[in-house]
Amino acid sequence: MDRLFVYGTLRLGHANDHARALANGARFLGQALIPGRLFRVAHYPGLTAPASTNEWVKGEVFEGVTAEMFQRLDDYEGSDYMRQLAEVTMENGSRVAAYLYLYLLPTDGLELISSGDWTISA
Repeated sequence: MDRLFVYGTLRLGHANDHARALANGARFLGQALIPGRLFRVAHYPGLTAPASTNEWVKGEVFEGVTAEMFQRLDDYEGSDYMRQLAEVTMENGSRVAAYLYLYLLPTDGLELISSGDWTISA
């Protein structure tokens, strides 16, 4: 699997080395949604499982992510996140499998981003 769903600081237009490397090294497939909750951890978000069926997180899907890129991103995300495979819904309604980074730490006291879109709240 060489697809990655990103929802925070790895999205297009973010000015960090990892976001630029992803944008330059993989193919942007488009906007997508996944069931989940988005929290403001600090200057970056964390995605968790949804608490209800109407909670969605907006992001982007990239294809052609190499094993080396995944390793660098795993290191960037650190031990607070775990890469896992999930099904995401593309803008056109099609569903594809993609990896994403799930936030592992407790969310007590963190701000819930109710829109599910980091670009609106950042």
